[in-house]
Amino acid sequence: ELLWLDAEGKILSAGPTETVRGPDDLYTVSSRVTVEKRHSNNIICRVQQRNINQTRETQIEVTARVSIILITALVFICGAIFGLWKWRQNR
Repeated sequence: ELLWLDAEGKILSAGPTETVRGPDDLYTVSSRVTVEKRHSNNIICRVQQRNINQTRETQIEVTARVSIILITALVFICGAIFGLWKWRQNR
């Protein structure tokens, strides 16, 4: 499960999450979120694996110059972190 949260920890409305399992048994998890300009420019990308009760997250500071391409790249980074974590769980 991939979640986007604002600086206060409230879940942001995001597009559907896509999970793809690669030939190396690693997973890529991706999702998109649109954020509004606010006082706080921090958002959190959280990946949860509920069946083993583990969570990983990263905080992202969105500045006026951040483009959608950078946010998409960060989503793929979250997916890579999740894939590595899942791979280690299966070892």
